[in-house]
Amino acid sequence: MKTHILYATKSGGTRECAELLAARITGSSVYDLSKGAPDIGDADMIIIGAGVRMGRVYKPARVLIEKNLEKLLAKRIALFLCNGEPEAFSKAIEKNIPAQLVSHALCVTSFGGKIPFSSTKNQDWMLMDNIKAFIQTMEQSE
Repeated sequence: MKTHILYATKSGGTRECAELLAARITGSSVYDLSKGAPDIGDADMIIIGAGVRMGRVYKPARVLIEKNLEKLLAKRIALFLCNGEPEAFSKAIEKNIPAQLVSHALCVTSFGGKIPFSSTKNQDWMLMDNIKAFIQTMEQSE
């Protein structure tokens, strides 16, 4: 199964999560949306990850979703956010992601949040239980 992992980040946390997923999901490729998006039509699974700041999902992810909503609804998809305020996760999803895409997704979760522009030397900020459950959902959906 061909999987595209697409991400938008400012502080690098979402990139770290995307790379972690790519290392564990066979057949996956990682794309930084600030550098452009691949053709999503040639993938079986699309995983979209984005950072959140001030309640807003980073623009490259929002634009990708807006421009490709119909294509995404025809694919197997999963979504994750990297947000420093886990209690605001539901509100960020509701405000930024179309409800039909959320209900279509195999999994929608928070991977935790890195303090913006920090030089964290470990991954303590990641919600590893959420990441493991996310990966398990992807494996079971194959």
